[in-house]
Amino acid sequence: MKRYIILFAALILVSIKVNAQTKLKLYGGKNHDQFLGCIECSTEDLNSIWCNFGEYGSVHKANSIWNELGKYGSYKSDYSPFNKKAKYPPLVLDEKGKSYGFMTINKSNPKRSWDSFVNQITEQRDEIVKDIPAYHDRVFHDFHN
Repeated sequence: MKRYIILFAALILVSIKVNAQTKLKLYGGKNHDQFLGCIECSTEDLNSIWCNFGEYGSVHKANSIWNELGKYGSYKSDYSPFNKKAKYPPLVLDEKGKSYGFMTINKSNPKRSWDSFVNQITEQRDEIVKDIPAYHDRVFHDFHN
């Protein structure tokens, strides 16, 4: 019996490690063909939504979900995860192309992502943009250590 418990625990740890290595990415636009950044990448990765100096983590760049005046970050745009009535919110995909649903603040959207972290991002946008890398570090600290 003890062997089975150890084997079961080992399988769970392997499963967690495999799932942790899957990097979720955002795609926007009407056809979801515009890359909007990596959700689970580091603050140093220029493709990360957490990199202040990158195309996808800056509050000033056109393809950033953090740009309040941009197509993908506005509270009014049909392409923004932060507009409750958006027609085309960003799509969340893993590296293999598996869909994790839409990144949207709209909780009644039946295709809203089931990933709790993705949903947390939409719900905490105002807090996140105060210091994007610091938010990343707080959230991922326990995960990476």
